[in-house]
Amino acid sequence: MPFERRNLLLLLAHGLRSDAISDDRSWPLRTPNLERLGQQGLRLVAASACPTDQGGWVSLLTGLHPRQHGLLADTPRVRLIDALPAWFAQAGYHVAGVGCVGMMEPLLHEAVAVEDVSVPEPARCAYWSAMQKQGLTDALARQRRQRLRSGPFEPDRLLIEPEQDIDGFIARQAAAALERMPTDRPWLLVVVFSGPGNDLPPPPLYEQIVNPAHVRHGFTPADLTQLDALAEPVYPRVMLQRLEPYAIGRIRADYLARVSMIDYSVGRLAAVLARRPDQGRTWTMLSSDRGYLLGEHGLIGHRSFLAGALEVPLVVTPPANGSPLLAHTAEGLISTIDVAATAAAIGGCDLPPAVAGRSLLPLFQVDAVLPDPPGGNLSEFNDRLLLETDRYKAVFNTATRVCLGLYDMLADPHERNNLLQTMEGVNLLDALRSRLSEALLPLRAAGGAAVNGSHT
Repeated sequence: MPFERRNLLLLLAHGLRSDAISDDRSWPLRTPNLERLGQQGLRLVAASACPTDQGGWVSLLTGLHPRQHGLLADTPRVRLIDALPAWFAQAGYHVAGVGCVGMMEPLLHEAVAVEDVSVPEPARCAYWSAMQKQGLTDALARQRRQRLRSGPFEPDRLLIEPEQDIDGFIARQAAAALERMPTDRPWLLVVVFSGPGNDLPPPPLYEQIVNPAHVRHGFTPADLTQLDALAEPVYPRVMLQRLEPYAIGRIRADYLARVSMIDYSVGRLAAVLARRPDQGRTWTMLSSDRGYLLGEHGLIGHRSFLAGALEVPLVVTPPANGSPLLAHTAEGLISTIDVAATAAAIGGCDLPPAVAGRSLLPLFQVDAVLPDPPGGNLSEFNDRLLLETDRYKAVFNTATRVCLGLYDMLADPHERNNLLQTMEGVNLLDALRSRLSEALLPLRAAGGAAVNGSHT
């Protein structure tokens, strides 16, 4: 099958943890549609290149490491001027986007753009415009102002139907967009959901998907003195220190309910795709910009190198009638910068020379082993840089060049014991500094071509 004839449905969910998919068996939640997508394709766990907003999205859509594009902190909106949609357009694809696609909207042939802010401009947000007609915008504005004040701790719950929720609206618009994709030319459809990491409560219909009493386990109060290397609190420390099991159960249940909404949406889109005459040449990919902490070390939020904030799903699924799949899962160091490179390989697109990500399509071959990236995986936010090898995590302060933390993920999977003050840590550190140099050396400057220098 010629590369140029492959279509791609790219599904992206904001703040989706890899273990939220039920094949991981970490939570009392069934996600049959997400699980089925993984069973029909290649199911991987990727590390977020940048667990912040908007840096995580930029890395995912450009294949660039954060130190190449420079977005290391939570920032206002940015605009991409060279990214995955542009590569597909240059290869002759019809390129469309639905949902939170504002940063890539200039690169799309058609878009249904949604903004998840307190009071969007109706002209820039199809969701707000639609809810205005239903008389819901005042209630939505109050809810989002409450989110700014209290995050997920005291959410304002609205009596709305699932399709009046932002992700329900995105799912409905995405299904309509998928139905109208052309059949006489290849296409890329990018769907970006606002959740589950958007700190919004689910619609009432989804509130009892998970009983909060069943997800209180394992919570320990935050010991913020021990976390400087691995996390930067997103919310005021006093709010984290007041957390108790009931509250953490409610936050987890809300998050998992929004995961269930994403799962339903994926099933809805799969049903539309199955009816299309070109479904036999359409690939599907699923991933996320970053994860979300749900009480690990007593923390809620995303600016962290802890596994819950860092590890996201990466699913690559060929057409159902394509070549038989040889393996459902694969081990190794995978990053969200590999999403763009893999998508480009599916579409037969040329990559800009600075792209640091690798195509994962070789993993579909017999006995394939994808070599780990040179040195290891990198993740970065603010003044913290993570090097992850197949066993260790080392965190460095980029301003002082001091190592802040060193963790043995085999012996200490919950990342509680910093080895820096041990003889083992002292012996390891020089070797890991050398591996960090290996990881950084191949990175090339992006030349300012990927991201608009001014925030919009």
